[in-house]
Amino acid sequence: MNKLRISIIDLIYNGYTHSLYNRAMLANFMSIMPQVIGVWCREEGHEVNYSIFTGSQKLKNFSPDNVDLVFISAFTFTAQFAYALSNYYRSKGIVTVLGGPHARCYPEDACRYFDYVMGLTDKALLIDLLHNFEMNSSFGTYLTAPAQPKTLPGIRQRWEFIEKVHRKMSVVKIIPMIGSLGCPYNCDFCIDSEIPYQVLDMEEIKEDLAFLVKTEKHPKVGWFDPNFGVQFNVFMETIESVVPPGSIEFVAECSLSILNERNVKRLRRNGFVVIMPGIESWYEYGKKSKTGSHVGMEKVKKAAEQVNMIQKHIPQVHINFMFGFDSDAGELPFTLTKRFIDLVPGTYPSYQILSIFGQSTKSNFRYEDENRIIPFPFHMMRPAHTLNIVPKNYTWEEFNMYMIDLLKYSFSPRAIYRRFKGIHYNTSRWITLLMSLTVGGSGKKRFLSDMLKHIRKDPDFQAFLTKESPQVPQFMREKVKKDLGPLWYWLPDKSLSYNPNALSKAESYYD
Repeated sequence: MNKLRISIIDLIYNGYTHSLYNRAMLANFMSIMPQVIGVWCREEGHEVNYSIFTGSQKLKNFSPDNVDLVFISAFTFTAQFAYALSNYYRSKGIVTVLGGPHARCYPEDACRYFDYVMGLTDKALLIDLLHNFEMNSSFGTYLTAPAQPKTLPGIRQRWEFIEKVHRKMSVVKIIPMIGSLGCPYNCDFCIDSEIPYQVLDMEEIKEDLAFLVKTEKHPKVGWFDPNFGVQFNVFMETIESVVPPGSIEFVAECSLSILNERNVKRLRRNGFVVIMPGIESWYEYGKKSKTGSHVGMEKVKKAAEQVNMIQKHIPQVHINFMFGFDSDAGELPFTLTKRFIDLVPGTYPSYQILSIFGQSTKSNFRYEDENRIIPFPFHMMRPAHTLNIVPKNYTWEEFNMYMIDLLKYSFSPRAIYRRFKGIHYNTSRWITLLMSLTVGGSGKKRFLSDMLKHIRKDPDFQAFLTKESPQVPQFMREKVKKDLGPLWYWLPDKSLSYNPNALSKAESYYD
């Protein structure tokens, strides 16, 4: 087999921006799987160019024009950017491959714009593609492995790609690491709930941690596990066996169900400085948040007590909430969240809005059967911003008004000051302040306020939301055009439309 020239592009953002937060922090969200693809390609003897996009990189720097294959990793909100890039490279005779969450959620739509679309990917699937690829004249080919791989290349193998990103960063540098795949919980909104939980090779992780201790001075590691520490003792024993206290700082997303005080103290002793548990809802998902049958204000008090305990030991705590569930009604879910904020002033609240992503979970059948999914352009589908189903117990105006009011309360000068004073770790203080003043607070408020304006005054948007018209409103088209910049020219047909009922149209996906 001839030596191939391969480019890998990790799309972390969906448009050109000079945002301070993007420049300072966004590269820390570089994905692991594109780096894994790079390692596997190099192990087969191929030449690999790896790059990320956080909003400021130029098109000419993504990839040389003389490559054989371009792999692009995309979330759904970066899909239109990915489609335009694919069109650009295919115009030069380069075969394009899409991976990442969007490829798993909307494979049929993605096949319209890529030569190959890869769902679950292991090394055998990749090698077969490298030996047998060609440019498709009309519709791309969807490839998927039967399961997630059992092993993944670790930090040592991916180090060249990580270093390349870090060399261009000047603030916080977080090293991506993963110790498990899938999730044992069955949250019906989460793509990881469809993947059986498995722990990766602990000996490999041990060697990676030892490598970091020798290579970097006080490195920061972000665990990319969907739910870190489910097998708590296994992970802690692995860390304790090779990481001297104080030599590595860790960030992880954990469920409240494992964060009892004994475990939290052990996390702190082992350098965990940021923990991100999820409460999600005041009425659902009690098993994951360890609140059992408690709902409403009872759950608020129980969760607040536990989170305050966590923050006594862990310097920075982010709590994830989600709104838009059918169990939510009226002002109460938002009022309960305000009371929680009052009770845990040092905690950073991260608000997500329920989005239904194509084939991500089988539970999406219900929304399709009820004809409730609104085909927002992929570009707009950031879970932090967009509810893309008709709300069950709210009008569109009511829902947006409640969200805006909650954001104003959560990121008021008083709330930001209390949060800043409540955090006792200096780096975490300033990062949290930056997030409160940019993406977390003002950015979401601006977006939702603009949506509310169009809900009230834009007849085209009103018709779109009530499903009277499939036509994408003009203000959304203009938003995509502005964000894509020069890539707007390459967006195929300038089309932002797709079939929102992707799951029922492709039932064989789960067969």
